[in-house]
Parts: sequence; structure tokens; C-alpha cells
Amino acid sequence: MSTELLTTETDGAVLWITLCRGDKRNPMSSDLIAALTEALNQAYGDDAIRCVVLAAEGPVFSSGHDLKELHPRESESNDDFEARVRSILEACAGLMQGIVSAPKPVIACVQGTATAAGCQLVSACDLAIADSAAHFCTPGVNVGAFCTTPLVGIGRNLSRKHAMEMALTGDMFSADEAVKFGLINRHVPGDMLRQETSALAHKIASRSAESIRGGKAAFYRQVEMPLAQAFDYANDVMLAGVTGSADAQEGRQAFIEKRTPVWKHS
Repeated sequence: MSTELLTTETDGAVLWITLCRGDKRNPMSSDLIAALTEALNQAYGDDAIRCVVLAAEGPVFSSGHDLKELHPRESESNDDFEARVRSILEACAGLMQGIVSAPKPVIACVQGTATAAGCQLVSACDLAIADSAAHFCTPGVNVGAFCTTPLVGIGRNLSRKHAMEMALTGDMFSADEAVKFGLINRHVPGDMLRQETSALAHKIASRSAESIRGGKAAFYRQVEMPLAQAFDYANDVMLAGVTGSADAQEGRQAFIEKRTPVWKHS
């Protein structure tokens, strides 16, 4: 699939979704949010797709919200302006939450700078690999605002002090710092980025989709729970998986027989 906003490319069981408005810095406009949400929802419902990669063209992964859309239009009332901006923010929040709650892993392949809502998009993904030359920032304070909504996802990836340093300074942080902060998994030279990301995506796609679907959901649910409650919940989920999952049975049998497992569930 190809639109003026993004392209999709299937590579085996991996779907690449690429933002292709590099000339405009790939802004998270309302149109892009809608197109990306639709492309992701289609991928989530496609049994042939086991893993999704989000990539981008140009020197900027995404510059965040289109500030022109967050500015009052001529003759627009305050109420209409507020309602329009709220709808953009809610659609963006829905996109981010959809990635977290998706039944399939989503990997960010960050080739350039990711700022504000673009940085939030990276934080929403389950994994992220970046070009060693990539940078990350939440620059709201530089234009008299504050990156409050980006900090929801970023603040769940980083320690509070690192998240607040990004938000309070609006400074650019390197890929190396992003690894130390916990925003991305690792960075590699630019000419290795797609190869490294593809290898990771295909490795994940080769695993049991059933176990990943349930395991991802369980992880994000338990990580917000108090410790004892998390263990009780995780024990119940793991017990159900071990005793009731055909893929778990196949995995154990394959291990005993020293062969490659053949997953039964998509």
C-alpha cells in the first residue's frame, strides 16, 4: 500500500510501515495519525503478519505534531479551536495506546531525529533501534509549551529524572544517551540500521504468535501493578499458557525431541 503519507511493504511475516513525508519532517499531522492508525489496525488483523516495523524517510523520523494544526484558524472560535485540538490529541493518544495494546510486536526503526510526538511514537513501540546519528528531544518548552502527552509514554520508558530532563530542557539527546535512558534498545551505524532491524523483526516473527500475543498483553498489564498482585496475575497467565496452550505443548515436545518447533497458532 502507498499513500502520500506512508508506504507499506511486506517482507515475509514482517510488515514495514514507512513515513514518507521526509521533505516535511514527517509531522504527526491529523492525516498521518489517521493513516498510520489504519495501516496498523490492518496489520494487527492480518494473520500473515507477525511483526510490524515503523520506519521513516528523510533526516527526521518525525518532528511531532504539526504546529500549524495546533494554531487557531482564521475566524475560528475558541471553542472550535479547543475541540479541534482535543480531537487531534485524542486520536494521537489512541494511536499510541493501540501500539501498546496490539497483539503483535511493533519495532521503531529510527533513522533520524525524533521530537515531541515523534519521540512519543518511539516510546510507544515495544522495541526501538536507531541510527547512531539519531537524536531525541521533547522541545515543547522551547516554544512556550510543555510536552505533556509525549511524556506519558516517554515517562513509562525512562526514569523520572531522565524524562523530566528531556522535558524541562528541550535539549537534543544522542542515540547513546537514549540507550542509557531506556528510550531505545540500541543504536547501529546508519548503513546497518535496516539490516539490524530486519534481523530482529524476523527473529521475533519466527516465534510463537500465540505466546507473544498473550505475553505482550500480560507484560504491559502486570508492570503497572503492585509487586504481589503482579506475581499473582503473572502466575495465572503462565499457568494457563503452560497447561492450555498448544504452542507451549509443541515447544516442550520439540525441546525434548531436539527439533525445531512447528507453531500451530497464528
